[in-house]
Order: sequence, then C-alpha cells, then structure tokens
Amino acid sequence: MEYELLFFTSVANEDRIGEIKKDIEEIITDQGGKISADFSDIGKRKFAHPIKRQTHGFYSFCWFTLEKNSNIPEISKRLSLNDKIMRHLIVRADEIGKPIAQQEGMRGESQKAESVAAKPRREKVTEAKAKIGMEELDEKLSEILDENPN
Repeated sequence: MEYELLFFTSVANEDRIGEIKKDIEEIITDQGGKISADFSDIGKRKFAHPIKRQTHGFYSFCWFTLEKNSNIPEISKRLSLNDKIMRHLIVRADEIGKPIAQQEGMRGESQKAESVAAKPRREKVTEAKAKIGMEELDEKLSEILDENPN
C-alpha cells in the first residue's frame, strides 16, 4: 500500500535536511518500506501558532510503499523520537483528497455527522429572511445576463 509522509523541522535544521531525509529513509526501509518518489520540499512556512517556541518550519514530504500496514505505528513512533522532526503525518495515498466522511477509518464519525445533519433545526422567524424565491432569482439573473452579453 502507498502512503504519504509529511513532516516539518525547525528552520534552524534547514541546512541539515539531507541528513534528516536519510534518517527517515532508514526508518522506513527498516520497517520493510521503500521510498517510491524523491522527497519534495515545500519550503519555509509560518505556523498558525508557535510550536516549541518556533514560528516557522521547513516542510517536506515523500511517498513510500509498505506491504504491512501494521508497521505504520512503529514508523510513526520512531519519527516522533527523532528530535530533528518537529511534527509528522502519515496518510494512505488513496485517502488523499477524499472528504473525511468518505474515508474508511472514519465510519463512526461520519455516522455521527449524518445523524446530526438529519435532525431538523428550528429556525427563528426574522424579517431579514429573503423575500424572494429561487425561481425569481433565476429569472432576474437571466435578465441581467441577457442585458450584458459581455
């Protein structure tokens, strides 16, 4: 199965990124994995909030294949123990881009979301509600577009 590993390191370690990538490759190959594409550097990015008193990090990612998905926790543990890697995330490649509710491992969460969405909500009656229907809106939009063919 194919996975994507995203990680970031301190900007101070940016010059040692080659060494960090070798460490990561060693961790993955020790667990029976193989790097399927070269590492791609995203570059220096600002964090949403400080992490370990740092405001910026150097991001990079790689794709790798792994026969046994039972080795993912060990890979994640070893990456966490590496003091040069601030944070990391491993995602199955076939799950990238799917909405969370469609992902296989999130069935319980998606069912909760569906049950919450299925409950009718009482709306407050206010004068600010739209006084125009969708059909009227479509007609007005058509008129505007016909007037201005540009």
